[in-house]
Amino acid sequence: MGMIDRHAEALNLKSAADQGLALPAVYCAPDSGILLTEAVETLHVLPGDFPRELGAAVGRLHSSGAEFDGMLDPVAVYKAQKLKLSQYPDLLEETGALDRALIPTGEFSNPVDGELFLVPSHGDLSPGNCLATGNKLWLIDWEYSGLSLPAWDLAYAILEHEFSIEEERRFLQGYSDIGANRFLPSEDQLIVMKSRCDAVSALWALEQVARGREAETFRLFAQERMQRALSRLR
Repeated sequence: MGMIDRHAEALNLKSAADQGLALPAVYCAPDSGILLTEAVETLHVLPGDFPRELGAAVGRLHSSGAEFDGMLDPVAVYKAQKLKLSQYPDLLEETGALDRALIPTGEFSNPVDGELFLVPSHGDLSPGNCLATGNKLWLIDWEYSGLSLPAWDLAYAILEHEFSIEEERRFLQGYSDIGANRFLPSEDQLIVMKSRCDAVSALWALEQVARGREAETFRLFAQERMQRALSRLR
């Protein structure tokens, strides 16, 4: 998603830890990129109420009022990725249909009352960054955190955890249960953000191809994500 601001990461991590959502840093040196936290023993099998617990954790973060540095703009991220790939026209050619489909969805704007509405966001709620222990859920790896639209964290978590329709419902219910329902995007806004998340993931995969990694594997991943995004937008 671009260059990582380690100083912003350190500030945001501390803010999230103060809210009881992130593991506090035992040692943090942003200039060198070294970060150490306490180890936790995670569950091998996630509990059945995991989607609701994750939704509640995200809701607590979004409604915390925590002071976060940096901004996660999904449109700017996508444009930055396209710029990185500008030296690889054969790869960029694959994104043409997705580019055209995303244009009508608009720029980085607020889904609430037409005003810019941003919340402290984790930015990368993939399974490896959501650690379930015996009695708590910890969110780790805050390097992409910043202020963003509420829909980003919600859409990204739903996609990366491959929630079923029922699990998505429980995830969003958990988000609303702790009073974050005022930040909840509409169904249409969530669909658009899911497509934007898939678009970012697709370009990430094409970046891996450009770096010489397994072309067949990453190209297939990119194509699958682009097709999934297009199927929603159509």
